[in-house]
Order: sequence, then structure tokens, then C-alpha cells
Amino acid sequence: MERLAWSRVPLVEYIYSKFIIGGHNITMNQTFSVLSYNVQAGIGTKRAHHYVTRAHNQLISSKAKRQRLRSIGKFIAGYDVVCLQEVDPGGRRAGFTNQGDVLREASRHSHFIHQENRSVRAISRHGNAILSRVAFKSFEDLKLPGRIGGRGALVVELDMDPATVVACVHLSLGPDDQTEQLEFLAEHLNLPRYGRARRIVCGDLNCAAQSAPLRRFSELSELRPLTSAVHKTYPAWAPRLGLDHILSNNMGLDHQVVVEDVDYSDHRPVSADFKVSTYKE
Repeated sequence: MERLAWSRVPLVEYIYSKFIIGGHNITMNQTFSVLSYNVQAGIGTKRAHHYVTRAHNQLISSKAKRQRLRSIGKFIAGYDVVCLQEVDPGGRRAGFTNQGDVLREASRHSHFIHQENRSVRAISRHGNAILSRVAFKSFEDLKLPGRIGGRGALVVELDMDPATVVACVHLSLGPDDQTEQLEFLAEHLNLPRYGRARRIVCGDLNCAAQSAPLRRFSELSELRPLTSAVHKTYPAWAPRLGLDHILSNNMGLDHQVVVEDVDYSDHRPVSADFKVSTYKE
């Protein structure tokens, strides 16, 4: 894995990109797939009581956790752009290994970037990651506001036609913080440098598609949830809440939104398809 010297925000620590310089263009007229998944740092909670009886998994690494991450990596290999939340970039519970590297190695995505948003000393590190088969033109590490710090948005511009910006987000639990964080994100995505680019926001937003924070975000950004009340993602073993979403300003298409039936985490992943003409590997 190589480290790149350029970045709009130096706090982004790693990016893997075999073809980010000198890649070749692929021309097509089809769809590319986007997946959002809170991977719970590979802990794999299966029942509500496991949050208590298996709390030690929040503190230490294990063979089962490493195998679960490899299984997640093989699952996400089927998607072109993957937005991940709750990825540990090297805490003790991750065996002092960047879980994003493990996932990228298993999925064989060409491009990888992550951000770290919070660190619990000697125990865990918390962040988001994006894996992609499409090259990145640029990337930004945004720290979201809130009463308690530790939430972020990882934003990339994909090297494709039409111009596409993807944000991987993990919001706080309270609606007031969520509203403040989404207002901050909307202001950023409305910056002139993004022009008329297609915008896609993915993540564990900890609120429903029709919640007040997301309605406010739609008013400010012109992005609308592709997910709805029928797309329930939490808890994975008996989903009854729709907390994980994909939003876009590209609303004129049948996006085939799907909640995937896998249980490697306490959340289920959600995916959607988008049209593309050309992209650079």
C-alpha cells in the first residue's frame, strides 16, 4: 500500500490507489453500484443481549472478528463504491491493524481511503472508509459539529462522467446534533466547486428517512432519500428501524434500492444503482 503526498485535508491518513495516476478510461452506458454498511468494527452482534454478554469484543481482537472482516470484504466485492462506517483503523480491538486494509485486501477494490474521527486510548479507534473501483479525483475529511465530538463525513470526487461526489457519513444519536451536522454537510456540498455534480450521501444516519433532520437536509441540499420507511436496517437479526440511508440529487432514475440480507454486523447494508457513461479505474 502506498501513501500519497497530496490531499486537501492531511488528516486523512491512508489511501490505496494503484491507478490514481495514469489510469485508463472505461467507456460504458450502464449502472454502477453503491453500498453503505455500518460494519460494527467486525464485532458481529447477533442478539440484543450480546451487547452485554459479549461486551469484551469492544475491547480485544479475536480470530472470529478477523474472519468476519474477511467475510465482509468478500461480500462487498460485488459493489463498485462502498461506504463503510465504524471501521477501526488500528485500535487494540482491531489487533492494531487498519480494518480498512483487511477489507480492501479481501474485496480487491483498487482505491481506498479512510478517516479517523475518535480514539479511545489503548482500546479503539473509530472512523469511516470508502472503497472504490473508480478512481478518486479528490477527497476531504470533514469533522462534523455536535455536543460530543467524534463524528465525521468522508467526501470523495469520483473520476467519472457524469461528475459525481460521494459522502460517507456517520451521524450522532440525537436529532438536534443530527440537524446541526446535516446543515454543516449541506453547506459543504453546496460549495461552487462541485458545480452541477451528482451528489450521493451514504451512511448510518441514526434517523428515519422522513425524520425532521433529513427533511431539513433535503431543503438545504436538494438531495432526497432513495431509501424509505420500507428499507429497515436495524437490528440486523430482526430489522424494524431504517437508520441507514442513501440520498441523492439524481432522482429521475429507478435506483433499485435494496437492503441486503446479511448479518455480519448489527446493521444491514443498503445498496443502490446509478447510471454512468465513463469512469477511470
